[in-house]
Amino acid sequence: MDTRSLLYFVAVAEERNIGRAAARLHITQPALTRQIHSLEGEVGVPLFTRTTSGMEITPAGSALLDHARNIKAELAQAKLSARQAGQLAHQPLHIGVYGSAIFSIVPQLLKRFAQAHPRVDFNLHNARKDQQVDLLRQGTILVAFDRFPLREDDLAYETVYRETLQVALHKDHPLAARSVIRREDLDGEPRIGANFDSGMAAGLAQASGSHAQVRHRADDMLTTLALVSNGFGITFAPPSIHALQIPDVVFRPYADGPVISFDVQCIYRRSENSPLLQAMLATVRAFCAEQDGPAASGAGPAVAA
Repeated sequence: MDTRSLLYFVAVAEERNIGRAAARLHITQPALTRQIHSLEGEVGVPLFTRTTSGMEITPAGSALLDHARNIKAELAQAKLSARQAGQLAHQPLHIGVYGSAIFSIVPQLLKRFAQAHPRVDFNLHNARKDQQVDLLRQGTILVAFDRFPLREDDLAYETVYRETLQVALHKDHPLAARSVIRREDLDGEPRIGANFDSGMAAGLAQASGSHAQVRHRADDMLTTLALVSNGFGITFAPPSIHALQIPDVVFRPYADGPVISFDVQCIYRRSENSPLLQAMLATVRAFCAEQDGPAASGAGPAVAA
């Protein structure tokens, strides 16, 4: 019993007519009839009852049909997997990254992707949000990962990971002795805010209050934490940044203020149908599904950028 005869059998069972099945398979009716007779001889029982109106499947044929359809589906999946593997081979995947996600969440996704597609090479582009939008539209990058992304109608967004902010401050700061920092504790404390990132600036302003004193500004979280480590002020940061172990910086839970989510978003062109993109999105969605939704560290509602 070979796969071709099973595929022929499925076509006859679905069409219930030798003529229509032969036309669907692009073979002659006598050739198809011989294949069905041969298969019945191999199985040892009739698979069809011949009638004037066509071919009626027998109980034995129905039992075989379930298995034959499963084999057909497996063959189709095998062809698709082979085709996708061939399309993904020896291709660079250009990814836009920025900020703290590159130190925690993005490497986890890239590791998963590389395990499934070991022949794809990564080209990472460190670019600000406004630059990422341009690079996506130009096709220079296929996908980007960032927090508080700029919202554009031609781009699609999927939440990858959700974290609520914590207070980052120097280890010798008086507030570092507290297990939880409340909003009123920060009154009069110099803050370090976002330089150009309007989305993150809005989120930080909402967290700290409209009257917060922003003394210094930086372009990214790593630079911001470097200022914190030298006593220039406090800021807010996602828990995943702890992995960097910035010298002299400690993190404390933030109470009483609004819950602000530092969501890591996957961003791509809505019109893009690249197999590389589909493979990356499959990795992202599998990562989220394992967590029963976007992976969360102190999940809370997102702030619109």
